[in-house]
Amino acid sequence: MIDLTKNDAQLKRNIQRCKERRIVIPTFGQLKDPKTIPEKVKFRLKNIGLWDVAPENLFRISWKNEPFEKGGLFTTLPNYLELPPELTGVEARIIALIGKWFPTGSHKVGATFGCLVPRLVTGQFDPTKHKAVWPSTGNFCRGGAYNATLLGCDSIAILPQGMSKERFDWLKTVAGEIITTPGSESNVKEIYDKVWELKRTRTDVFVFNQFAEFGNYLFHYDVTGHAMEELIKKESGNSRYRGVCLTTGSAGTIACGDYLKQAYPTSKIAAGEAVQCPTLWLNGYGAHRIEGIGDKHVPWIHNTRNTDLIIAIDDNDTLNLIRLFN
Repeated sequence: MIDLTKNDAQLKRNIQRCKERRIVIPTFGQLKDPKTIPEKVKFRLKNIGLWDVAPENLFRISWKNEPFEKGGLFTTLPNYLELPPELTGVEARIIALIGKWFPTGSHKVGATFGCLVPRLVTGQFDPTKHKAVWPSTGNFCRGGAYNATLLGCDSIAILPQGMSKERFDWLKTVAGEIITTPGSESNVKEIYDKVWELKRTRTDVFVFNQFAEFGNYLFHYDVTGHAMEELIKKESGNSRYRGVCLTTGSAGTIACGDYLKQAYPTSKIAAGEAVQCPTLWLNGYGAHRIEGIGDKHVPWIHNTRNTDLIIAIDDNDTLNLIRLFN
């Protein structure tokens, strides 16, 4: 599933690069349970901002960061909120994980970590000679460029020209090259047309394809799945846990549903997508305004046989909810 073929010569260079930059790669176990993180790392984190390009921030690729912009350590439980019936209009308790307190402000930094690390520790990817290519509609290339900058390698971010100004402004601070493609959120084909062009014309590019990389799936199956399980145990009380609802972009986060089905066999997995781009629901396509999901295709890593329900969401409803909270 994940290619672990070793390139010993490149691996030696990677080890040397990590030594030069004082980079320690955290384990998934440490990201799930920050109590196992070395005390010397925690001490240094007290003087490091959440978004700073500092190698210690690799240990903050976790759902359990304290909600501080600088100097925060870790919480016992993942960051979350409960949406009350007064807001949702339903009696069911709805609990949501919060990804705001990851470095870069998005849990996508975890997906890029899951994709990058297997290539790094096997020597398949060499930051001393490769440029990391992050095809995305925004947050994957955001997290990827951040992680690559920590390693001191150049990044190429490829994303549609119709994405938010905020995404482009932030990428300019970390990505060496930004390539725009036609369209907006659902125009992923055009991104990969550019990827194939780069592979034909450049010899120094290494493409991290979030839609096909099982490292993306693995991070969310293990790290996000355990985070959700902890919240279920803490909050369920006399309630009965029924399932998880996740919108699908690269189908990484929805992998946590597979873990929860193993922990709770009656659990259901609901995949959400924009009604304006109903790929799973109607084999349809179209433009929409929900950034981060609905890319007009079913990703290779999506375990569709384990998906129970499809929810078609009007992008107007999403934007109205964003306006409510902002």
